[in-house]
Amino acid sequence: MARARKARSKESELGYFSETRSLPLSIVSILPLILLYHVGIVQRNYQVRNMAEVWLAGPLGLAGLHVAQVVNVAVIIALIVVLWRSDHTGMPSLLLMPVMVAEAGLYALVLHRGSVVLAQAVYDGARQMFFAVNLKSPAELFLALGAGVYEELVFRLLMVGGGSLLLQKVCRWSPALSVGVCLAASSLLFSAVHHMGPLGEPFDGYVFTFRAICGLLLAVVYLTRGFGVAVWTHSLYNALVIL
Repeated sequence: MARARKARSKESELGYFSETRSLPLSIVSILPLILLYHVGIVQRNYQVRNMAEVWLAGPLGLAGLHVAQVVNVAVIIALIVVLWRSDHTGMPSLLLMPVMVAEAGLYALVLHRGSVVLAQAVYDGARQMFFAVNLKSPAELFLALGAGVYEELVFRLLMVGGGSLLLQKVCRWSPALSVGVCLAASSLLFSAVHHMGPLGEPFDGYVFTFRAICGLLLAVVYLTRGFGVAVWTHSLYNALVIL
């Protein structure tokens, strides 16, 4: 009897980790973040935009599409897939989302504190830096939450996921080498983009190192726990910084 309960518990645990890594459920799970960003930033014509969103807007604009339109279609398709899978497998996929957010909250706390310690060690004992920002308007918080969506979409899903797959198929590189190169490139670019553009921060070696490490850790979350958990981890981390 005890062995049977243990086996069922292990099977349930594996089911959760396997199910929450699926891309459709990941996309559906970030719907609240997309809605907050759309209402708080896009609808209010807030002038500040996340750089990753700007990058996506360029190619999509050439095709006559808007980022919000593409995201909305992706969410609708993902929701249909999740409901179809739930109907056929009997797994309550949508009920897993609160647990996913709680899991991401734990990762965000670890990232918020652990990345500072790790960055200090890498930067040879540099002074601890806290990115404390006075919340002047709710738009700052909405922008921070939305940044988690678009930056994970560009730097983790496209660059790490898509980039490593492209290197394996086109260049015939091994999976380990492909993922390793994409991890390094995406983390460095993720850090560098915060110093680009008219609103970019002045370059600082410690800040660059800190963000590169954060990018690497978020990529690990993406590879091990999926896109949805990575987005929520990033967004909740940003919220901790802002608040």
